[in-house]
Amino acid sequence: AFSVVSKLLSQRKLDLLEELVSAEVLQVLKEKISLLPDSHRDALAADIDAIMYTTEGDVRIYYDDDGRKFVSILMCFWYLNGANLPDEVPGEAKVFQIVFGDENTKEKKHLLTANYEFQREFTEGAKPDWTITRIEHPRLLE
Repeated sequence: AFSVVSKLLSQRKLDLLEELVSAEVLQVLKEKISLLPDSHRDALAADIDAIMYTTEGDVRIYYDDDGRKFVSILMCFWYLNGANLPDEVPGEAKVFQIVFGDENTKEKKHLLTANYEFQREFTEGAKPDWTITRIEHPRLLE
């Protein structure tokens, strides 16, 4: 899901995210994506083979005021991306660069991070669909 959603964000195909992302998050993304420079937008895309590491940041089970049961999982991703980013991006945060190949064929990649929160309702009779309720690409979507 992370790879698919990040690519759709990068391509500005936000209409295709309506079934995957909460309406509140989608509205914020529409505003932010329209203001991004092309290099930052390109850096949002994470190919599935470029994901280097994933870990859960937080897992919560909670009930709302009506007694409905929810599970929320915050996932943290580290991925490589070849977008043309400067060494320093807004906020003076360092972006790690990795060079592959020899002097003739070297390819520069950036090691970037993203946090996506997935939520699902587990109340009896609820649809078994996961929804993304938070999307963060630090240093890119700020």
